Amino acid sequence: MEKNGDGKLQDSELPTPHSVMKMGLRDRTSSMEDPDGTLASVAKCIEQLRQSSSSLQEKEHSLRQLLELIDTRENAFSAVGSHSQAVPVLVSLLRSGSLGVKIQAATVLDSLCKENELRVKVLLGGCIPPLLGLLKSSSAEGQIAAAKTIYAVSQGGTKDHVGSKIFSTEGVVTVLWKQLQNGLKTGDLVDNLLTGALKNLASSTEGFWSATVQAGGIDILVKLLTTRRSSTQANVCFLLGYMIMEDASVCSKVLAAEATKELLKILGPDNEASVRAEAAGAVKSLSAQCKEARREIASLNGIPALINATIAPSKEFMQGEYAQALQENAMCALANISGGLSYVISSLGQSLESCSSPAQTADTLGALASALMIYDRKAESTRASDPLGIEQTLVNQFQPGLPYLVPERTIEALASLYGNTILSIKLVNSDAKRLLVGLITMATNEVQEELIRALLALCNNEVSLWRALQGREGVQLLISLLGLSSEQQQECSVALLCLLSDENDESKWAITAAGGIPPLVQILETGSMKAKEDSALILKNLCNHSEDIRACVESADAVPALLWLLKNGSPNGKEIAAKTLNHLIHKSDTATISQLSALLTSDLPESKVYVLDALRSMLSVVPFHDMLREGSAASDAMETMIKILSSTKEETQAKSASALAGIFESRKDFRESKIAVKTLWSVMKLLNVESGNILVESCHCLATIFLSIKENRGVAAVARDAMAPLVALADSSVLEVAEQAVCALSNLMLDTEISDTAIAEQIILPSTRILREGTLSGKTHAAAAIARLLHSRRVDYAITDCVNRVGSVLALVYFLESARVGSVAIGEALDALAILSRSEVVGSQIKPTWAVLADFPKSITPIVLTISDATPLLQDKAIEILSRLCCDQPVVLGDAVASASDCISSIARRVISSPNLKVKIGGTALLICAVKVNHQRVVEDLNQSNSSNYLIQSLVAMLVSGESSLANLHSGDQDAISICRHAKEEARNGESDAGTAVISGTNLAIWLLSVIACHNEKSKTAIMEAGAVEVVTERISKRSSQYAQIDFKEDNSIWICALLLAILFQDRDIIRAHPTMKSIPVLANLVKSELSANRYFAAQALSSLVCNGSRGTLLSVANSGAAGGLISLLGCDDVDIQELLDLSEEFALVRYPDQVGLERLFRVEDIRVGAASRKAIPALVDLLKPIPDRPGAPFLALGLLTQLGKDCPSNKIVMVESGALEALTKYLSLGPQDATEEAATDLLGILFTSAEIRRHEAAFGAVSQLLAVLRLGGRAARYSAAKALESLFSANHIRNAESARQAVQPLVEILNTGMEREQHAAIAALVRLLSENPSKALAVGDVEMNAVDVLCRILSSNCSMELKGDAAELCCVLFGNIRIRSTMAAARCVEPLVSLLVSEFSPAQHSVVRALDKLVDDEQLAELVAAHGAVVPLVGLLYGNNYMLHEAISRTLVKLGKDRPACKMEMVKLGVIDSILDIFHEAPDFLCAAFAELLRILTNNATITKGPSAAKLVEPLFQLLSVPEFGPDGQHSALQVLVNVLEHPQCRAGYTLTSHQAIEPLIPLLDSPAPAVQQLAAELLSHLLLEEHLQKDAVTQQVIGPLIRILGSGIHTLQQRAVKALVSIALIWPNEIAKEGGVCELSKVILQADPLLPHALWESAASVLASILQFSSEFYLEVPVAVLVRLLRSGSEGTVIGALNALLVLESDDGTSAEAMAETVNEEYLKALNSLFSNFPRLRATEPATLSIPHLVTSLKTGSEATQEAALDALFLLRQAWSACPAEVSRAQSVAAADAIPLLQYLIQSGPPRFQEKAEFLLQCLPGTLVVIIKRGNNMKQSVGNPSVFCKLTLGNTSPRQTKVVSTGPNPEWDESFAWTFESPPKGQKLHISCKNKSKMGKSSFGKVTIQIDRVVMLGAVSGEYTLLPESKTGPSRNLEIEFQWSNKECQS
Repeated sequence: MEKNGDGKLQDSELPTPHSVMKMGLRDRTSSMEDPDGTLASVAKCIEQLRQSSSSLQEKEHSLRQLLELIDTRENAFSAVGSHSQAVPVLVSLLRSGSLGVKIQAATVLDSLCKENELRVKVLLGGCIPPLLGLLKSSSAEGQIAAAKTIYAVSQGGTKDHVGSKIFSTEGVVTVLWKQLQNGLKTGDLVDNLLTGALKNLASSTEGFWSATVQAGGIDILVKLLTTRRSSTQANVCFLLGYMIMEDASVCSKVLAAEATKELLKILGPDNEASVRAEAAGAVKSLSAQCKEARREIASLNGIPALINATIAPSKEFMQGEYAQALQENAMCALANISGGLSYVISSLGQSLESCSSPAQTADTLGALASALMIYDRKAESTRASDPLGIEQTLVNQFQPGLPYLVPERTIEALASLYGNTILSIKLVNSDAKRLLVGLITMATNEVQEELIRALLALCNNEVSLWRALQGREGVQLLISLLGLSSEQQQECSVALLCLLSDENDESKWAITAAGGIPPLVQILETGSMKAKEDSALILKNLCNHSEDIRACVESADAVPALLWLLKNGSPNGKEIAAKTLNHLIHKSDTATISQLSALLTSDLPESKVYVLDALRSMLSVVPFHDMLREGSAASDAMETMIKILSSTKEETQAKSASALAGIFESRKDFRESKIAVKTLWSVMKLLNVESGNILVESCHCLATIFLSIKENRGVAAVARDAMAPLVALADSSVLEVAEQAVCALSNLMLDTEISDTAIAEQIILPSTRILREGTLSGKTHAAAAIARLLHSRRVDYAITDCVNRVGSVLALVYFLESARVGSVAIGEALDALAILSRSEVVGSQIKPTWAVLADFPKSITPIVLTISDATPLLQDKAIEILSRLCCDQPVVLGDAVASASDCISSIARRVISSPNLKVKIGGTALLICAVKVNHQRVVEDLNQSNSSNYLIQSLVAMLVSGESSLANLHSGDQDAISICRHAKEEARNGESDAGTAVISGTNLAIWLLSVIACHNEKSKTAIMEAGAVEVVTERISKRSSQYAQIDFKEDNSIWICALLLAILFQDRDIIRAHPTMKSIPVLANLVKSELSANRYFAAQALSSLVCNGSRGTLLSVANSGAAGGLISLLGCDDVDIQELLDLSEEFALVRYPDQVGLERLFRVEDIRVGAASRKAIPALVDLLKPIPDRPGAPFLALGLLTQLGKDCPSNKIVMVESGALEALTKYLSLGPQDATEEAATDLLGILFTSAEIRRHEAAFGAVSQLLAVLRLGGRAARYSAAKALESLFSANHIRNAESARQAVQPLVEILNTGMEREQHAAIAALVRLLSENPSKALAVGDVEMNAVDVLCRILSSNCSMELKGDAAELCCVLFGNIRIRSTMAAARCVEPLVSLLVSEFSPAQHSVVRALDKLVDDEQLAELVAAHGAVVPLVGLLYGNNYMLHEAISRTLVKLGKDRPACKMEMVKLGVIDSILDIFHEAPDFLCAAFAELLRILTNNATITKGPSAAKLVEPLFQLLSVPEFGPDGQHSALQVLVNVLEHPQCRAGYTLTSHQAIEPLIPLLDSPAPAVQQLAAELLSHLLLEEHLQKDAVTQQVIGPLIRILGSGIHTLQQRAVKALVSIALIWPNEIAKEGGVCELSKVILQADPLLPHALWESAASVLASILQFSSEFYLEVPVAVLVRLLRSGSEGTVIGALNALLVLESDDGTSAEAMAETVNEEYLKALNSLFSNFPRLRATEPATLSIPHLVTSLKTGSEATQEAALDALFLLRQAWSACPAEVSRAQSVAAADAIPLLQYLIQSGPPRFQEKAEFLLQCLPGTLVVIIKRGNNMKQSVGNPSVFCKLTLGNTSPRQTKVVSTGPNPEWDESFAWTFESPPKGQKLHISCKNKSKMGKSSFGKVTIQIDRVVMLGAVSGEYTLLPESKTGPSRNLEIEFQWSNKECQS
């Protein structure tokens, strides 16, 4: 293919040799006239050359003359070529002439080879050998001439097969390589010609490659590569590339010769385009074939060189084929190096981000444009590029401020992207973007910017073209470009407008409003063909959008232009023009019709197709009267169209028929006129032609005419003759012909008379074919044909056979898939299917027609899909069809219904609204199928469509009215619509005895109600409100009453009614309704039915009532006698009722309603203990007897009897009276199954829990049977037997019997070998047997397997904690026996028992501790227990509230602690005391006593007593002693602990117990009836009263009386403890002791001689008595003289003095002077006052306390240090009470105490350190006054004048204060004070002072300062200089001199 200068391909194809020959002949013929004598001259020259007589000079002259003629005269070339002797003569001269002749001859031959025909002639003339000889000569001129001719003759190309053979035969390739290798003298010119010749021969010559290899062509080419002649280099590069592609091994030679570097150098801009292109091609081949070459190219910096080569054409303004080749080859080389073109594109895109300069960016963009331009499917398959990412990368290059070159290259790259069909197809709006880019390249700057913005918007936001162009503004811009722009710009603008008009409706108005119609019409007239076609499309879109716009287009005279395009345009343009005229012409236009008619009859256009289209559109809107008027344009046009039906041109005939069809299809009035008849005659003549196209359109035309066959009888009369040819055409092998024939037949059969005459098979067969293979329209008519055929006849055997044979039903169904819902096609297909579905079975040999739908489940879906949006009539047809399939394909049908959108709600609406019962029942069946597949979807759809309630009401109404309606239906119709609950396979395997397999008729309504209620809780209420309960109950009652009559058989469908009730009664609200209560007797009667299904579902309904009803409902059911019926169902074999069980599972009902109902009934206490249960018990006991058909009855009866017997003694008695014990014993003797055996033994265990039954005579007999079960029964039964024996062993006569002893061995065996549960039971039985008789425990030891060893093994195993706990419990029982406890087995139990203590199972721990408690009674075992570390876990268990465990632990620890100091110390270290204290506060008395005993044992150890843990015991134990319920034993232990602790002075020193805590609890204990308690209480009191603060406490006075009474007890020990206590308080409470009779009792003790008192006791008593006498002389007379005399013997001076004083009084009546007080009164007063305030806190808030404050302040001021301390303590005590005092009291006391502020401040600074804390505390609470004195300011300077300075003070929330304004200079003096009074010191508050300037000169503020004022409260006064902030940056800092004072002085306002 040749290319013109601008690189575009020329339109002409390559000339063929034949065409060239013809052209030459024409030229030669035209030149035969020879006006200038050229022919003669040529002939003369050739003739001279032929003559042998001619000399060499003459021949040379002739050759030169011939060559001159060829060069100078145009016709000379053809003359030489046409001469028959020219070529032979020239070849002969070349072969044998002189050198000069040869050269001249070769030159002439070279000239001749310019024409291919002559080149072939030269080649065939044998020129090759002489040319090769001349080439090998030494003449440079000869070599050049030979090389030129060889080059010229080798240009035949790949099609020159003859030349290829000649060149191969003559060895031309080898010679040429050899000549190149020799390096001819002629230099580059010959090299160029020879390499060119080799280039020509490379692709066509046989053996070229082998000859090249043998001649060393590669080396030659590498050597020639360095030549600087461009043409030679180009050829060399081509040959290199070719050779590399032929053989990859060449690459190694090329690389070795370093040719790669040279090739890359040639790529540079210094070389010509052709050379660079071929060099790039060589690099491309090299990189494609060799991996090493790719690496070398990259290392030689070849990638930038290749990139530069790709952008060179645009950068250097190169054009032509070499520019394109250079670009493509360089880019392909880059792709090879990078791994593919996609990688190159990706890499270039990424490199755009890193370009450092606009120039680099532009170059990269240019390379990217090249890559995108050549991107092809091969690159796509290697690695697909992301066009969206590329687009975004390019769009990002549009940045403001960049040089023009960057956006220009960006546009170029985008043009490549959008112009690449592979990439652009993946982009949105790629066509629009391509057009925008095209416009951008041609637009001016301003327009270009707008277009670029539109392009960016289209790329970035993915918006529509309309929005990208900014709507109307863009439209105006594009329209503006239609006028004066170039042709290409105009084409792009129109194309964009075309896209807009296709995409956006708003654009159509925008184009109209912007005045776009006139220029578009103008383009139709003057634009390019592409622009005209796009303009026509735009106008078509405009006309199609709006009538107003269409009128505008029409007014713009678009019709003539469109007619021109219709006449002269391209085929596409004509089609567009015709379509546009169709949309444009809406009214008849005579002139246009005439023009179109004229075109129809004229020679142009050659094709009349589009003219007919336009004329069809015009005639379709012509008025009817115009058409009928003869001579009118319309009538003539119609006549013309009818006439050309007989045209000789097939296309015209077919199109005319098609146009007529279109007219008749749209004009009913035409169809009913004579025009139709006339047309019909003409068209029918075409039915006999052979052309398929004509037949198709003819049949189509007939089909449209037949649409009005009923109305136009003339058509009907003629049409009868069309039946036969149409039937024949319907069987045509050409589908289109057959389809149109069927369409015509379909409409033909609208006439019933014609339809009746049709042969069914002739219609059904072709129609079925069309249904399968035809178009939608054809299928529609085919379906209609079948429907119209069947409407008038019965579906007999022949029709059924035909339909089944050809598969018409499936074809109709599959047609529904392609038809539009709601269309006529759906109606026709459904009509046909509905008729077929009504057909009856015509015999056993053939299936009904509709049965095929069941065989092909997928065929159901299309019918289902028609239900959603169809009309009610069509919906009913579809429902009727589908309902026949519910029995055979319920799952597939249900899945299709559930999956189809809006199908469920549509079916529901038809069930609700249809008056046809068959439709209602059919719709119900369909909904049931849907629910079966997806109940959730059905419920949701019904709820969303708000049809659920209406559907329910309709279904209930069907039950009421359905009976009579069904009676009118044919029996076949009743059975046709049914639901089979099983698949066909299951149905074949066996029929159900229950009668539940098939549901039909109105039972489907009940079934659907049941399904809805099952899956939608809310619907149950709606069903009830619709009256379903009453209707169903009445239905059951009526059927049951009919059954009672002799003539009626029991209805096997009543079960469905009971099923519905069972589901409804799951709702409690429904159960509470009145109709429900009426149904109970009916159901109670039905449960006694003979039919299993009726009984079963009656039981289900009763079960639902029982499970969900109220107590009253359950009582009603029980009173109805339903229990007996339910009992009769118990134990049926699952195989017998499997059908019913499946139904229950399907509806989420219980599997065994009889069991559930009875269990729930008997769960109600009133029923369980009532008459109903007592009536049921005998029946249940009877079931214990084996019943063959009810194998499960005994087990169930046992369960119910067990339920009735639990906690109901009366029922147990009834069972025993009914023979339950005997029955159970007998039943067990039969060896029943394990579960039943277990249940029986369980029941026995329950019965034996009654003492009365244990005394029953049959009970004793059960023991042996239970023992047998123990030995031989199953594991579970053995467990139950052990449990039963446990209960029996509660009876003494059974436990003491010999048979009970026989139970030991099997129980121990179970313990040894049984499962864990059995071991539990065995242990429990053994514990019950042995616990009250330890001696029997020896029997356990005597058995074969020693039980203790077994228990040890259990305790050591990894079994459960529960079992280990039980084992420990049995250990506890066994270890109560000394003999067992002393065995080695018992010792082995110690370790596992101790290990078990760490478990978290509390019962096990308790049992273990109790077992250990028994073990530690043995001293050796106690040592063993301690050695195994039992103390640690035992102490660790002292937590929580398991008090029984704690008591056992305490007992065990007591035994372990006795005489084991190490154990005691370990317990204390483990925190036993802390643990006890944690439990103490909530522990019961018995546990407290146990704890006290443990603590007593612990505190017997002096080390523990003096330790820190013991100190914690004092207060809790005193609290414990104050509990009245605490017993003497516990009191004794607790007192002993306290005595142990408090007898040590250092221990007492650590306590601060008050008298209420310590003394009060002991007072009642001093009068305890237990002497030991009295003794310890007195002893403890004596220790406590050694503390001075307790001696003086008033509570202590209360112990005097009890102590005096103890003195009178006469028990020395008690007296000693009492006297010791009295000694401590005698000095303080002498008067009280005396008043309590102490003088008398003490005198008795002092005088007591028998037994003789210890001296210490006597001295103590004397001391007490002396104290009394010292207190007051009034008691002198009460002391016997003997006692006073006895006192004189005392070694105590005080006692003696007291006694002497008394004696003196007695001797004389004169009073004696008392000794003076040694200490001052004031100090004692203060101490007393402190004591009062401390011991009696309420005194602090009294008035006397307030009045004492001034005295306290005075003491602070004047007293001694001790007095000051006492006063300070008193004030401190008063202050502590202020928060609890009334406000007025605390206020009065704080004001009074405020006088102490100066004193307290003084004490803080100068007093003893111990005073400081209390003084500070008091100061922080006392009211006072804060005084702030602003003295002066410093450095308040300003640049001009004196400042007017004042200070503003703010403290907390108080109002601000302000000083006066001072203007005296930079150091103003104020000396102003400000005071604030506070109820309490201002803690944490800050004083804010701002210093401001009122002067108009200078700054307004000198700064601020914030001061914390807390410190002044403690110090009284604080002063200093405070710097103002911010500080001055230049001069000295500004500050204020301020003084702060805090005092009790009130603020003076």
